[in-house]
Amino acid sequence: DKTMVMLEGYAHVLEFMTRFEWWKTEPHDELVNPGNFCLAQPGAAYALYLPHGGMATLKLEGGPYDCILFDPRTGKSKPLPPVKILTWTSPAMPDQQDWAILLRRVP
Repeated sequence: DKTMVMLEGYAHVLEFMTRFEWWKTEPHDELVNPGNFCLAQPGAAYALYLPHGGMATLKLEGGPYDCILFDPRTGKSKPLPPVKILTWTSPAMPDQQDWAILLRRVP
């Protein structure tokens, strides 16, 4: 039933956003390459939005970080290798649709 598509999309967004303390983040698009977006609590968590796929380059503080790739269309995620460097470039996204990446500092 196509009437549920929007609600399913909202559920996927909720699933992603509850993986980190989003209320402690602020927009920090200056930390990511142009065309992509970043919500961050620098040094703790970075949520990236890639509206057209591709790759993201991000400036980080400290580390290391756990990293996941999130498909907002399906709600599925997969781990990416841990990030241990201060300037990180993501792998290329599987397609040109929108994707999200979450990096959380390892305690």
